[in-house]
Amino acid sequence: MAIISFWSGDKKASGQTLSMAAIATQMCIEHNMRTLMIDGTFDDDTLERCFWNVQKNNRSIARQLNAGKIDLASGAEGLVSAVASNKTSPEIISNYTKIIFKNRLDVLPGLKTKILEEHEKSLMLYKDLLTAANKYYDLVFIDLSKTLKRETTKAILDASAVIMYTMPPNLKKIDYYIRLKAEHPMMRKGNVIPVLTMSDSDSKYNVKNAQKYIGEKTLVTVPYNTLFMESASEAGVANMFLQLRLSKSAADKNTQFLNSVSDCGKQIIYKLQELQYKV
Repeated sequence: MAIISFWSGDKKASGQTLSMAAIATQMCIEHNMRTLMIDGTFDDDTLERCFWNVQKNNRSIARQLNAGKIDLASGAEGLVSAVASNKTSPEIISNYTKIIFKNRLDVLPGLKTKILEEHEKSLMLYKDLLTAANKYYDLVFIDLSKTLKRETTKAILDASAVIMYTMPPNLKKIDYYIRLKAEHPMMRKGNVIPVLTMSDSDSKYNVKNAQKYIGEKTLVTVPYNTLFMESASEAGVANMFLQLRLSKSAADKNTQFLNSVSDCGKQIIYKLQELQYKV
């Protein structure tokens, strides 16, 4: 249905990956949409750690490699091989992903190479992968490398229905977004949603003030939340969002966090409808 890219023009940390994990997880639960999350970043296991124990998983893989029991053409690497051989299909894609919620949420872990050139070469095939995945999933989220220095980032952003531009509550970063939007044609296509990450309602740069400052009511926020940060480091994001649905207190800070993330998902749906995507 639609490709949603999470990206930032600033190479420094912007809360990008965690924001995607939160928004995609909440959307698949709240709106009953079949969702795929793809890790397109280089040498970063942040997304994986949100949903499973990477350290234990790596030890298990090492044991299987030593025993000769593991197929090297697995995960993202296996899927890239399938794409390169023109063997990809929506069904094949699901065979290489990890299931978080059955028939609801899948995650494709990042490529394991530590060589940037190899990562770039493999990621070039992701445009075809995204086209196939788009026929099988309602929403396809991809976490991209920051800045526009990589050709793969440019190509995938160009193919995206919506670009979620992430930035922390920092005046320099907010000004950079304003300047980038004014100067870069890609940012003026009408499909960019600014996301204020790690925000605090008591901060001078909270979501309401940021909306006024940049002149965009579409700006949304994934605020800082202690429970979420702990869950993201302990493979507990999926369970956390399921549990938060049971909370009845509107004053509870965790419920407020959930509502903010929910608003992000609704803004994505509004934007897709505005751009005449079927949702």
